[in-house]
Amino acid sequence: MKLKWAYGCEVRDGNPVMIRKDSLWEALGLPWQEHKVLAFVGGGGKTTSMFCLADELAEQGKTVIVTTSTKIRKPEKRLVVEAETASAVRDFMKAHEEFFSAGKGQVLVTGLSSPEGKFQGMELSELEKLGGLCDALLVEADGAKMLPLKIPREGEPVLLKGTHAVIGCAGLDCLGQTWEEKCFRYELADQVFDREKGPVITPAHAARILTSERGTRKGAEKLEYRILLNKADDESRLSAGAEVLKALGNEWAGCCVITGHLEG
Repeated sequence: MKLKWAYGCEVRDGNPVMIRKDSLWEALGLPWQEHKVLAFVGGGGKTTSMFCLADELAEQGKTVIVTTSTKIRKPEKRLVVEAETASAVRDFMKAHEEFFSAGKGQVLVTGLSSPEGKFQGMELSELEKLGGLCDALLVEADGAKMLPLKIPREGEPVLLKGTHAVIGCAGLDCLGQTWEEKCFRYELADQVFDREKGPVITPAHAARILTSERGTRKGAEKLEYRILLNKADDESRLSAGAEVLKALGNEWAGCCVITGHLEG
């Protein structure tokens, strides 16, 4: 999928506003540093957003490695090296220096095929070495069974040591839908909400999960954190994104990004 639009958000005159940006990277507003490690967590659109950002960084001349600390859909039409160790990835890159020369820009996906046909990460200790091989290491660190919203259980997400920023994702198609249909691990909602949540997911619910230390922000309390609202693919969904932005309040509005993608 190609990016249709990306909006960064900020507070102006006491109100959160959406501002059109030229790229996902610009909208995220993350400070650049060498060997940046970015983790994508939460629900809907993590993989799409991760590859969108990887391609943008490659266009800037960055060498980007994409992987997972859990499991992702096996990527198609991507440069992939199946490897169990960081040294095997390094050897592959050395053997293909024409692709990885400084300033050229390239996206390399690494991991292992799993029995169920997905792509899984190597051992955590090996994943943590990958950052030294690239300008940016993008890691899908959470699974949500293709659902747009998620509440993590014990042991989730799986963040690497040295992670610079966490991007907490949610799909706007969760709004107005039942918890059972659209929220992975909805049965854990009591760890986020201290009162009855009601039958359907509201913008306030999504905002609470995305900012809670027991929700999507779990493990990112001392890190750069961004909220990424995905699937704002039409004007109606953009309006829904604006409702979540309002529910986030001024404390979190400046951390929010809203994106839509084109099919194909």
